[in-house]
Amino acid sequence: MFIEILSYFCILFTFTLLIYWPFINYFKITPFINRSIPYVTGIKFGVTGLILTYSAIHLVDGVLVNSQFISVLFSGLLGGPFAILISGLIIGIGRFFLSEISMASTIFNYNFILLVLVLFLITRRYAMTAKTVFIYFWLCLIETILISFIGLCFISKGFGFLLLYGLFTIFAFYFIFIVIHHVKRTNDTVQETTYLRKIDYLTQLPNTAELEKCLQQLVKKNGVFSLLLVDIRDFKMINSRYGFSTGDLIIKQLAFQLKEYAAKNDAFVARLGGEEFAIILRDIPPALAIFEADNLIKTIAQQPFNEIGKEEIYISVTIGLSSYPDNGPNSHSMIENLIRASQHAKSNLTSGYFHANNLK
Repeated sequence: MFIEILSYFCILFTFTLLIYWPFINYFKITPFINRSIPYVTGIKFGVTGLILTYSAIHLVDGVLVNSQFISVLFSGLLGGPFAILISGLIIGIGRFFLSEISMASTIFNYNFILLVLVLFLITRRYAMTAKTVFIYFWLCLIETILISFIGLCFISKGFGFLLLYGLFTIFAFYFIFIVIHHVKRTNDTVQETTYLRKIDYLTQLPNTAELEKCLQQLVKKNGVFSLLLVDIRDFKMINSRYGFSTGDLIIKQLAFQLKEYAAKNDAFVARLGGEEFAIILRDIPPALAIFEADNLIKTIAQQPFNEIGKEEIYISVTIGLSSYPDNGPNSHSMIENLIRASQHAKSNLTSGYFHANNLK
């Protein structure tokens, strides 16, 4: 008996963790994947439930197989109401073919299907979350034990197995939930650390390393693109006059403005450090890049940068430009020419921009 219970638990634990693992790891969600999650999750947990039924077939008249509602609960936690319905129906219908035909097993099975339908209807209105899943678990357990009590009246020594079933179900659910919770929390920490390595902390924009990756990918594609270096004029004076907190606020507001610009123009924006930002304009030749730089300089100059309780601050920016393949065969040479162009842009008080094509 102990070996059978241990085997049942190991199968339940292993399959639940394997199904959860891809979702815990935050694979890239596309619209198609997002729509298919409830159905895929329901099928996976439904198949797991059938395997559990087959593995537990020798236990007393199917009593312990009612712990399959654990699989249904985890499917609902991950995939929502339709995952509950799909996994529950797969398990419930499959049990008619895999379990022994007896009065007790028939009662358990019809009760299981009814429980699934009720869960489906309730969770459509009250979503199953990491907090509410405990409420659903105890309601399912209490209801199943009451029905099992009726069914076990026909089995000698059945009440001992009912107690064993209750203890096993509670242990299995909480153990699996705790393990998944710790795995998810650890993975969240890893994901956050990885994310922080890719972004600038103050502005939440990609950093220099991510800019370099994007440039290398575009160079490999051998298409036309332009690179802009945006620099705030007299930023040291702003910090000196208004304080570093105001300087940080201006950096954040400018980052937000550039991020909006990038989103509208299918561009890539990153913070290089200090008051410098880089923008990659895909499929934009030098002439159009200069036009965009001029518009961007004028837009930023007209935009007030506010600090709560203080005066409006207006800033101006300079923009150095370089383009591929005109200004270098690789990202390194493009950045070198970009820096030189940016230095010329700072001394250009008329327009505020300078393209590397004009370098001598």
